Amino acid sequence: MSRYPRTVLGTVCLPWHDDGALDEPLFRRTIRNLVAAGLPDLYIFGTAGEGYAVTDGMFRRVAAIFAETMREAGGAAPMVGIVSQSLATMQERIAYCRGLGIDTLQISLPNWSVVTDTELHGVFAELCGGFPEAKFLHYNLMRSGRLVSPRLYAELADAHPNLVATKYGGGDPFLISGLMQYAPQLRHFLTEQGYYIGAPLGECGLLTSISSSNPTRAFEYLNAGANSDWPRFAELYRELCGVLHALLDSAGGSFVDGAYDKTILKLSEPDFPLKLLPPYETVGQGVYEAYRVRLVAEFPQWLPAG
Repeated sequence: MSRYPRTVLGTVCLPWHDDGALDEPLFRRTIRNLVAAGLPDLYIFGTAGEGYAVTDGMFRRVAAIFAETMREAGGAAPMVGIVSQSLATMQERIAYCRGLGIDTLQISLPNWSVVTDTELHGVFAELCGGFPEAKFLHYNLMRSGRLVSPRLYAELADAHPNLVATKYGGGDPFLISGLMQYAPQLRHFLTEQGYYIGAPLGECGLLTSISSSNPTRAFEYLNAGANSDWPRFAELYRELCGVLHALLDSAGGSFVDGAYDKTILKLSEPDFPLKLLPPYETVGQGVYEAYRVRLVAEFPQWLPAG
């Protein structure tokens, strides 16, 4: 039995005014609209949510607004990402979230220096062990300097019952198959390409990115894999590969994750600003327009409903 529900997990991007201040009304509206559109399992402060770029003051304000609005909108339990090179800062931010009643946290490894296996065990002991009443999802990404192996996840899961899930945005079939084999008690959330590999092997969840423009269809993709409807699963996967190429072709360059996610979100929130916190470059309005034109012409089924 997995420790976390099998669902579609989505992110909420942060809308910034030109002066770098949060557009609070737009942030609240975006959360409400995502939940109403059928995407209730949401988190903030992952890579796309610029969790690496905010000050402690920004973190506290955004987390409080997010938790409050998720509850008002009838969403699932709010999940907050904790990103820092300082373990002590991570602990302080978790404690703050616990004070808000947030009990689901998404953590990534400190990365000033790549942590050893011993140090990695220490990080989980301090966070999972230090907050036993909370639930933790680990974001497994190379920006941390290393990936956690499936066998190591098995050790961590045995040591920490409140480690409930992982998140992996890559497509390494050996890693994905290992997650299903060695740590099936954890819910492994995979992006659209990784989910196509993982769903036939075990009960993974969908980490939505390009599919977030149409939550109903994203759940259809999740369920096609979960229910072994392989013809429909492959059909939706082919569509999603085309959608991904449309986005990357329109961008014509390499940008940080949040630039792409804001472009996708703008399909359903046309006034959502593409701005990222400095120093990161974002895509321009022309990229968004080119992407939308491609979807209208080739994949209108992945445009927001209505």
